[in-house]
Amino acid sequence: MNQYYETIMNLPAADDFKHLVQKWNTLSDRLKQTPLSTPSILPDMLWIVDPGSGITKKLTLLSEYIAAQGNLMDFYGDVKFFEFLMNYCPPDTPCTEIPRLMNEVRNAAGFRSEYRGMIRIHIDEWIGHCEEEHFTSLLEYLASNSDNWLIIFTISSFKASDSSTLEAILSMYLRIEKLTLRLPDVQSLFEYAEDILASFGFTLNEQAKSLLVDSIEILKRGKYFDGYKTIKLLCHDIVYDSFSNSQNSDTLLTEQTLSAFSVGSPYLERAIIKTERIYPIGFSVRG
Repeated sequence: MNQYYETIMNLPAADDFKHLVQKWNTLSDRLKQTPLSTPSILPDMLWIVDPGSGITKKLTLLSEYIAAQGNLMDFYGDVKFFEFLMNYCPPDTPCTEIPRLMNEVRNAAGFRSEYRGMIRIHIDEWIGHCEEEHFTSLLEYLASNSDNWLIIFTISSFKASDSSTLEAILSMYLRIEKLTLRLPDVQSLFEYAEDILASFGFTLNEQAKSLLVDSIEILKRGKYFDGYKTIKLLCHDIVYDSFSNSQNSDTLLTEQTLSAFSVGSPYLERAIIKTERIYPIGFSVRG
């Protein structure tokens, strides 16, 4: 059994993603009955994502899963995937993004003659502009390379209500399958926090559990809440605060010992501001 398949199936709050991989698992089994020269028939994708829903982790698992299957697509280059933010270029300005993407493809190929792999392209800035020539030129470029690449467009969930034209345009150039990636619910995030704290030897009484659930709920409401990453930072701050306090060596966390992390605390107010991150212009993440 593919170990990455098992890891994906155990992910919390990722039903659409798991359903996709289950379909591809069935597809892989069926393809084993066809000639080895069968080209990749995976569709390109449009992912509607909640900020903080763990896109890079899911891309890593997906690329490793596909590579381990051996018959869904080929990988060739220095990385199996990279991520690219497609900045908006008005019609009366040069389109800098296609040359920049082409350069990233060359970097991903390394010393190889071509790149084969996955590319995530974040296109929030093009919502409402997807019928413009610069964007259709991008789609023409991507379509000409779709045999070698699995292209995953992503838009943020708060843009999804304006995406109907985008979906129609994408489908004119590429075979597109859509899925939605949501944030885990508060209970799943709390259980994740509880596991982290337990790894440091901490337990929580009922009042502390209630306090932590309330704090996580407030953090989750932030527009740019970063999912499990934010919860991990919160837990590490709790551990740091507890371990560095010479007045308290108890590993049982209570409402009192967690008061600095409660709703309305200066820490939580700062944390909400910290989660409102802004992507740098033209970010590119490799995996």
